[in-house]
Amino acid sequence: MRNIKPIMFSSMAVAATLFLSACNTTGQTDMTADWSNVTGKNWQLTMLTNGDKTLTPTAPIQPSALFAADGKVSGSSGCNNYFGTYTQTADQLTFSPLGATRKMCINGAMEIETAFNAATGRVASWTLSDGNLVLLDGSGKAVMTFAPTAP
Repeated sequence: MRNIKPIMFSSMAVAATLFLSACNTTGQTDMTADWSNVTGKNWQLTMLTNGDKTLTPTAPIQPSALFAADGKVSGSSGCNNYFGTYTQTADQLTFSPLGATRKMCINGAMEIETAFNAATGRVASWTLSDGNLVLLDGSGKAVMTFAPTAP
């Protein structure tokens, strides 16, 4: 009987470990797989926060983003074109300092563009919500929301 107890205890420990491992992975979202739903698509900015102010870009001032699978990002910040790199791991996302053209912008475009450029520096994570790409700051507050554009 002494040999049965250790074997039974070991079997129960292995079963409990497997059960807990399965429970741990079942509820997790594979953000890496989700990121493939972001790359290679054109995204148009629909909402931007600038402090306590929410900005909603309208035509012809329509910032955009294109995230390439190789870690490059490019688009329009409302008037000028920008380019740079990003780092994405699971739900974390950060931008490198972005380079940009320096065109003269129409009235209203500079407010959006300045807020857009500042917001990229505050991005810490991302999520997909109802088909939209939401970029969040370090406290989990939405900084920018993008909608996919038709090809």
